[in-house]
Amino acid sequence: MKTSVRGICAMLAEEAIVLSAYNDGTGTMTVGAGHTAAAGPPVPRSGLTITLTEAINIFRTDLAKFEAQVQAAVRTPVAQHQFDALVSWHFNTGAISKAGLTQKLNAGDAVGAAAEFARWNKSNGKVLDGLVARREREAAMFAKGEYGSPKIRVLESRGGPEEIFTADQIETLLGGAPNSEEEQTTEELLANPISQLLPLNRPKQSAALTNTVLQEFRNLIPEEGRDDAVTLVAVRGYYLNSMGKESANDRGVYDDAIFIVEPSGVHNFNANTDPSRFGRGIARLKPRQAIRYRPGLHGFGRKNGPYPAFRQDSDCTVIRDETGEDTDSQDGRFWINLHRGGVTSTSSLGCQTVPPHQWNEFKTLLDGLLKKHGQETFYYLLVDQDDVPQEETTMPVITQPAPAPATTEANPAQLLQQILALAAMSRGHKPANQGDMTWLVDVLRALVTQPTINGVVLNGAKPDPLASVSDPDLTPVNGALGKALGNALDGRKTAIGAIGMLATTLLPIFFPQLAPVTAIAAPLIEGAANAGATAAATHAGGGLGSELVTAAFPVFAAISGWGVMGKVEKWVRALRGGLEAPAA
Repeated sequence: MKTSVRGICAMLAEEAIVLSAYNDGTGTMTVGAGHTAAAGPPVPRSGLTITLTEAINIFRTDLAKFEAQVQAAVRTPVAQHQFDALVSWHFNTGAISKAGLTQKLNAGDAVGAAAEFARWNKSNGKVLDGLVARREREAAMFAKGEYGSPKIRVLESRGGPEEIFTADQIETLLGGAPNSEEEQTTEELLANPISQLLPLNRPKQSAALTNTVLQEFRNLIPEEGRDDAVTLVAVRGYYLNSMGKESANDRGVYDDAIFIVEPSGVHNFNANTDPSRFGRGIARLKPRQAIRYRPGLHGFGRKNGPYPAFRQDSDCTVIRDETGEDTDSQDGRFWINLHRGGVTSTSSLGCQTVPPHQWNEFKTLLDGLLKKHGQETFYYLLVDQDDVPQEETTMPVITQPAPAPATTEANPAQLLQQILALAAMSRGHKPANQGDMTWLVDVLRALVTQPTINGVVLNGAKPDPLASVSDPDLTPVNGALGKALGNALDGRKTAIGAIGMLATTLLPIFFPQLAPVTAIAAPLIEGAANAGATAAATHAGGGLGSELVTAAFPVFAAISGWGVMGKVEKWVRALRGGLEAPAA
């Protein structure tokens, strides 16, 4: 349960809201409704100014621990007005866990609990009129749900003129705050058909390259943070040529990348490191700098209050639209925070943002790593894509051969390699070895030395191995799939295979989306037995066109090998005088 806006207004009426940070007289910097650094972010410092909405939401955040303590101590259900009164009383006294008021409430005596408020009217043993009046208001809120007509005093600076706001005005102010993009649900980013903010995949930069970048620019990190176990590396323009305008650093899209570097590895996330739009004075974080961040809150101006994020914890330099560089070392923090982005915009006026569907994963991982390694802060290193060395590829470099004239025969050595590969597969293994060569020679020798007439061995021992069962005029290779296909493809298989292999090799040159197939061309020429594994390795990187071409190449290679083996049979028969060797 959370304190209602009416309850917050009743509590704020006991304070004065000051919108500029000030020294409270004891050396403690204060802002808003008595907010100090001890309560958490934002840390008040000289020159810091906030809006009234931000002041109220900071107060809301400061109340969170008191609300949790009330819920932990009170074990009986309470109405909203009762909860509001208990939070107000505990915020002032800090006694919820030990007071008789709580004991009576837990025992079911709400009337007795209401009477207990009046007892807490002293400070240092002396009754104070202000505390008497406050306890009366809290008791009325608890027992009757009466919030009165609180008046909230707001000052631009301490000692300056004040303006009075009513609870109705505060409710209108908070209720009228626009819903920001970052408040929309995570699922909308993927479901929204007009959202074109995300690239098609997460960054694929290798861990080795990310660590190389970190080492190259480690000198930008202050010395006390260079040995941190957890560091972030951001690359602006990671998708420079795959999203938005060619070679342009776009705004309003998640075209950048953030890498969480830790001892066990590197974790890749999509990100935005630019403002969502252009406008005079809008800040863009300058690259080639390292900024310290710590867990904190972002969005004090949101209607529903701030949410956990990572807050700027060291000075930084920005580049403002139309005005140039600016540093916050003199004028107070710019609060270039790291927070959740939006669905239909990146939700940034200079902050670094992560897409909403990755934010929970990102924050949970980073929080866990900081806790694991005992870090309270981490450094965030921002570089440009031009600062990142070109990643070495594991794809083999293929030199494209010049197209051979149509009348040129296939390279005999390449054809022999294909025949050996097919022989190895027929014997149930791969790749081809010396044993396959010996076996193939023995088969050819047997074919040449065993004469036949019309497919019958002269001594009648067994059928002629050079005569097809489906048609004696065909060799076994040509007739392997039957007489009809044998006759249809007789003399054509080698040409079909060679043209097909040439086409599937050259197509990717003119159609880059088919480029992955070039990576399998060389291994297939060296040995068709390796084609399956190579095609499988290539399959993951291409689309439908790539898959079709990748599958086509080994088919044409097999047809070509089939034609060559048919040629060999015909040549053997010609040597035996049975047939003239026709052109295949």
